[in-house]
Amino acid sequence: MFSTDPTLQVVKEQYTNQEGLIHAYPLQQDSEYLSESIGLYMEYLVLVKDEERFSEQYEILMNNYQIQQGDLIFIQWVLKMNTKANALIDDVRIISALHDASTLFEEPKYAESANQLTLAITSNQKSNGYTVDFYDWSLNMPAKRITLSYLTNEFFQSTTDTDNMKDLLKNLDDTTVFFPEYFDVTKRKYRESEEVHMIDQLLIAINRENIGYPSEIFKTWCLNEWKHEGKIYGRYDRQTKTASVTYESLAVYYYLNTYFQKINEPDLAKEVLEHAELLASESTIGEAHFFDYIHFQLMKKNME
Repeated sequence: MFSTDPTLQVVKEQYTNQEGLIHAYPLQQDSEYLSESIGLYMEYLVLVKDEERFSEQYEILMNNYQIQQGDLIFIQWVLKMNTKANALIDDVRIISALHDASTLFEEPKYAESANQLTLAITSNQKSNGYTVDFYDWSLNMPAKRITLSYLTNEFFQSTTDTDNMKDLLKNLDDTTVFFPEYFDVTKRKYRESEEVHMIDQLLIAINRENIGYPSEIFKTWCLNEWKHEGKIYGRYDRQTKTASVTYESLAVYYYLNTYFQKINEPDLAKEVLEHAELLASESTIGEAHFFDYIHFQLMKKNME
């Protein structure tokens, strides 16, 4: 099935080069080509059941992003000559989209590719017993940390032996508003930054909800901030809890919308969508990074 969804026309005309590769910024073919982008687009194509375009993106993935290392297959996180690493969160998103597409479109090769990518992660991408952010195949070396926002539903569905990974989400300090961003697997310590990115914070809260661990202090702060300010900014100071930037992000609102649905606040989730639509119509949707653009489209589609 070939969808007539207008979003797909925008992607083709503004975010895609002549070879069909998705670049980061509209009409800027010299901007980065990321596995993040193709994974998000594949997720969207599954959502709108566009079999033909998904098949095209699968071929682009295999022909351009795939790296063969011995018997294993990896995905470059960015298309550059010197790229020697993957990115866990992008890989598990792609793996999930491939499995979903294999079922939806009855195409076994998608599941086969997903299983190959999973094997590369489970075989090489571990350090001190933890699955980590990336694997550098030029050095045969996994990363030394795991970013907690990467521990999504797709991660737990795509890998095995994940009890210790769930423990990282369970055992973090939730007695303050903001979470630590990552876990140092060598020193076995959580690490935090002075300035927090709200995409990370919302994703960690969502990840905790997904495994049955609510985050009451963070939830209270989010609800109060939304009800009193009517917006959530892109970054905040960890200590003062005040915004450290003046911009709003469509991707932040995608995750805020998702979080409000997770904590059973559907009316607030709808408010977030309406605010994001106003932001998109007033400001920079025509200049948005693909990450923001496609998350905005995913949010609208999920709320239909």
